[in-house]
Formats: sequence, structure tokens, C-alpha cells
Amino acid sequence: MARPAKRHRVPPAEEATPTSASGFVREHVDDIMASLGDGLLLLDAEQQVVFVSPQAEDLTGVSAAHAVGRAATEVFAAHPWLADQIHNLAGNRARRASERGELHAPFGRRCFVRLTMSPLADAGGQSIGSALLFHNLTTQQPHTENAERRARVNDLAAVAAGLAHEVKNPLGGIKGAGQLLAERFAHDADASRFTALITREVDRVSALLDQLLELTKPPRLRPEAVNVHRVVQEVLLLEQSRATDALTVDCRFDPSLPDVWADEAQLRQILLNLVKNALDAMDGSGTLIVTTRIETDFHVRHVDWEASRQFLSVEIADTGPGIPADDCERIFTPFYTTKAQGSGLGLAITHHLVTQHGGLIHVDSEPGHGTRMRISLPVAIPGKG
Repeated sequence: MARPAKRHRVPPAEEATPTSASGFVREHVDDIMASLGDGLLLLDAEQQVVFVSPQAEDLTGVSAAHAVGRAATEVFAAHPWLADQIHNLAGNRARRASERGELHAPFGRRCFVRLTMSPLADAGGQSIGSALLFHNLTTQQPHTENAERRARVNDLAAVAAGLAHEVKNPLGGIKGAGQLLAERFAHDADASRFTALITREVDRVSALLDQLLELTKPPRLRPEAVNVHRVVQEVLLLEQSRATDALTVDCRFDPSLPDVWADEAQLRQILLNLVKNALDAMDGSGTLIVTTRIETDFHVRHVDWEASRQFLSVEIADTGPGIPADDCERIFTPFYTTKAQGSGLGLAITHHLVTQHGGLIHVDSEPGHGTRMRISLPVAIPGKG
């Protein structure tokens, strides 16, 4: 029979008594709450703010000094969603609730959070207030959005690829017949014009099919350390012919930005597509704003990478008419376009290329206030790529 394991008793001098533990908590309660990874907001029974942790200050842009002692709905009036949740909390103090929403953080950042609201009661069960815990979902949101988009693109691309292969063969026959007719009726001006139109349109459709087929296979990437500012400047140089007196370019570069780990040719194509779209949206009048920065919100560890990757972002913003919310959800879908003459493949291909680099792409737009396209790509690790 196996012997029962011996129990090692902690010497009395090392034991923590309930009294000493509670004393520790009382002594360090502010430090404990301030050290929480999530943001914490405490309200009293009258819904006045009694505590705001540093993380909650960062997420809401409201300082503890400004908030404590004031009505919560007044303090957070600039965050309608949060103010509504606090207002609803007044009628449901006995119930714990969890909601997801968006906060407009300082410097134009948008933070997606999960808000958990819990009632607080004293030893007698009487309500003394509420605790609101903010869990920042901003680092997860882009991944979720991009995964959903990638799934939609892959589904459509698989169907479209089969159609493309079926269509290309008859297109070749139509073009050949058009060329034969052009030779036979070379003396007829009208016939020559019509056969030229046939050939040109066949070539256009064939080019669209080639673009579509690019979505069905991974690009042949040759990643290396690339200076993203140099590539941005080259793209802007390519598009300088579209410059007008009413169109300006504002570059806001982080001079200390490290190299990005990317295929330079594909990166140039990504940025060129985004710049072209921004210029098209403004139609010769407005401001193109190109911003680069290090992403401070998240690092990602990939199974093929030996170390945690930091990300940098390039944001292409325009002052055009903006994109309706419903369209923002679909602009990365093949053949969906908001342009009168667009093919609907440019942004789908851009999304495909960005995700193949292990990056993210995000659109933020509001009708009448322009559009911001932000791509996030992994930083090159010196000596490892």
C-alpha cells in the first residue's frame, strides 16, 4: 500500500493571518486597483465617480482629477455609448452585465472594449455603488475583422477562379475572330473601328480575369528589410502627374521608424493602390495625408518567427466624401466598388497582399469627413529578418 504523502506545515512565523492579509489589502488598495491590467471605474450609490485607474484614464481620455466627485454621465458625456451604459446601470444595479462597444481615445484613436459592470454591496447586502471594468479589445478587433474578410474573399475567389478559367478560352476565340475580321476589312474604316473595339474590350476583360486569379494563389513573396519611407516617396513620385494647385500632400513620418519586413515590389503595389484610391476620391481637390508610426498597442508572435514581432503602420488619409458604413464592410470584397468605373478588385488584391505579409488592413471613414486606410506590417528584426 502506498504511503500517504507527508504534509509540510508552514512555520507559524511565515503564515499569513486573515488580519494581516486584510491589513495589507487596506494599506495597498489604491496600488492594487491602479495596477490592474484592465481599466477600472468605481461609482458610488449616486453614480458619482469615486475612482478611475490609470488604464481607464488612457482608454477614455478622462483624468481621475477631473472625474472624481462628479456625476459619471456628465464626466463621460463625450462617450455616448459609455454614458448610455452608465445610465442603464442605474436601473439594473442588482445585475452583472457585460457589453462591447467603442471609445474614442485621445489623439483620434478608437478603442474597442468589453465593459463588465458589477454591483457593489456592503456586508448587509445594501447597494453601495458599481464597478466598471474595461478590457481593451483593440488588439483583437483588427485580427477578427481581417479573418472574416479573408474568409469572404477566399470563398468568392474560389468560385470566381473556376469561372475565370472557363471564360478565358472563349475570350481567346473572340479576340482571334476579331483580328481576322480586322485583316479582311482593313479597307473599311467603320469595320476597323468596331474590330479594334472588340480587341480592346477582350484585352480589358482578360486583364480583369488575371487580376481575379491573383486572389486564388499566394503571391511569391521575397521579403527583406525595406525602408517604408523610401517606398512611400517613390509611390508619391509616380502619382505626381495628378497634382493640382487644389491638391496637397502632407507627409507625417516618424523619422525613427525601423525597416519593415516585406516584399518591396508587393509593398509598392499595396501603397500605390491605396494612394490611387485616395486621389480618386478627392477628384483633384483636397489633402492627402500619409502618416507612419510604430504600433504601440500590440506585438504578435507567429509560429514561424523566433521572436515577438512589433508592427509599424502606414496610414493613407484623404479629405474626400468618405464611405458609408455599409460600404466599409464590403469594400475588400471582390467586384464590390463605390467607383463608377471601378473593377472592384483593387482593394481585394490589396487586402490579399497585406494578409500574406502577416499584416492587417483597417478602414475608418465617415461620409463628409474623408477616409483613412491603415496597414500594419511586421518590423524587420535585425539579423533575422
